[in-house]
Amino acid sequence: MSTSTDQLPEQFRTRPGTPMIGPYSTNQMDDFYAALHRGEAKASGLMNLMQHLIVAERCPPSAKVLDVCCGRGLALPLLHRYAPQIDRYVGLDISPANLNEARERIAYLRETYGELFPVELVECDVAELWPELPAFDVALYTSALEHLPFELAARSLHSTAQALAPGGLLFLSTPQAFGPPPRPLQYRVHVYEWSREEVEQVVGEAGLVIEDVMGLLPPEPDVVAGELTERFGQGAADWYRDLAVRIPTALLDTVSTVSVPTRATELLYVCRRPA
Repeated sequence: MSTSTDQLPEQFRTRPGTPMIGPYSTNQMDDFYAALHRGEAKASGLMNLMQHLIVAERCPPSAKVLDVCCGRGLALPLLHRYAPQIDRYVGLDISPANLNEARERIAYLRETYGELFPVELVECDVAELWPELPAFDVALYTSALEHLPFELAARSLHSTAQALAPGGLLFLSTPQAFGPPPRPLQYRVHVYEWSREEVEQVVGEAGLVIEDVMGLLPPEPDVVAGELTERFGQGAADWYRDLAVRIPTALLDTVSTVSVPTRATELLYVCRRPA
């Protein structure tokens, strides 16, 4: 596996102009809050909303939460709303610009709501030596793994696993790539996109057990219907097609894809460090 985008064929590299720090792409995921404010509801934005909501609803009270490659802090409003009793939030990111956006979001939350759990933002290359941190009960690593070269991303996964307390959970999301490498990138702002087999291997080597895999971004509607038929029977596909004439596609397909991870174009892995 390559550790530098310079070693990849031209067609597999990130698009010129993509924000980069060293070998990493620092392009940000969709800000679904801002998009919805503009009246824009894209599947990628709804995916980001859903994955952070899944994490927030599963955070136990008094949990210490680590956000790896936290970016502009998109998880914070949902954590504040649905997991206000967490003990601490620590966000790691290599980009000072991203962290400044996160600070603006934190300031807005504090000005608007008054109280917010303790928050610490740390400028950090997650593929290198981490600062000394407490053990965490929950870690997020969402829509960021694909912005690092493979070997550096694998190293960051090992560090994330070591930062978890025994029994701690990691929520890891990344696009699902198919076929052997080198592979054309689905999104040119990425550096390396992982196959499910690669994720399973590296997560296992890091000492984590995958408890669940959910689809996040849908394939074509006919593929979703076919997967629902295979997994749940013809009635599920009929139900999906019936809903499709009533519910906006971006919302229906994003929700439906949770149950059909085999063909989803982005996956959420729920991983646990054994107690």
